[in-house]
Amino acid sequence: MNLQFVKYFVALAEVENFTHAAEKVHVVQSTFSTGIKKLELQLHCKLFYRDNRRVFLTDEGKQLLPKARQLLRTWNEMESIFSEEYHKPLKLGVVSEIDFNAIVPMMKSFHELYPNIETQIIESSEVELHQMLKSGSIDGYFQKYVPFDHSDFEFRLIRKDPLVLAVPNNHPFAAKEKLPLQAIDGQDLVERTNCSLYGEVEGCLKEKNIQPNIVFRAKGDDMAKALVSSGIGISLVPNIEIQYPNVKYVSIADEQFDRKIFMIWKKGSVSKTMGKLLRM
Repeated sequence: MNLQFVKYFVALAEVENFTHAAEKVHVVQSTFSTGIKKLELQLHCKLFYRDNRRVFLTDEGKQLLPKARQLLRTWNEMESIFSEEYHKPLKLGVVSEIDFNAIVPMMKSFHELYPNIETQIIESSEVELHQMLKSGSIDGYFQKYVPFDHSDFEFRLIRKDPLVLAVPNNHPFAAKEKLPLQAIDGQDLVERTNCSLYGEVEGCLKEKNIQPNIVFRAKGDDMAKALVSSGIGISLVPNIEIQYPNVKYVSIADEQFDRKIFMIWKKGSVSKTMGKLLRM
């Protein structure tokens, strides 16, 4: 039995939602769903009932859950017994333009599993972090792109967040759950200049002849959301779990722009602490 699939099972049983459970274990939803299906095939039974909003444990799933939790606890104890008493700190880089809030859930999960391992976060440019990874100064780093020079490196997609409209709570758009992209035509817009989807979004706006009124250019997500909160305008931002005061997020009905974040590490040179992170 694949231990990773058991982790998926426990996460889904606790969260009761495929999307949120996949985020909890830091894999994309397709990988997560495949893991659940394979576990059901291995056990020759159905573990969950599914509807449009939630999933529910079957009787077989209810029987498995305490045993699965015990299996994971036993595995963690075995790792602790047979691993070195001292672990070097986990050193991770984050490219400066990335909203660190997007990385927090993964770091929180790692700390909960391994509270005695120190984690060091280094914020810098992609060029500097790539050189640090080459030299072994860091274990890995988070980036919005797969590096061009990746023949000696491996990578994993850890987040995919759709862009949504961030609007002030008192804005007319705040009463909507979804809006077409055309709705931002003529609107005061806070543009995020650090966005990895900048070219894609700009091209789509030109193609549809959508012309918002650019009132501010913000480098980071936090700056853009702060400006939206103040009432200066609206903005296109990645939809992550962290809420911002006086800001409502409205889905885009007719377009899908996904901000991706990758974790990059060096092939054949994985420390024990980095190995633990990769096995999550």
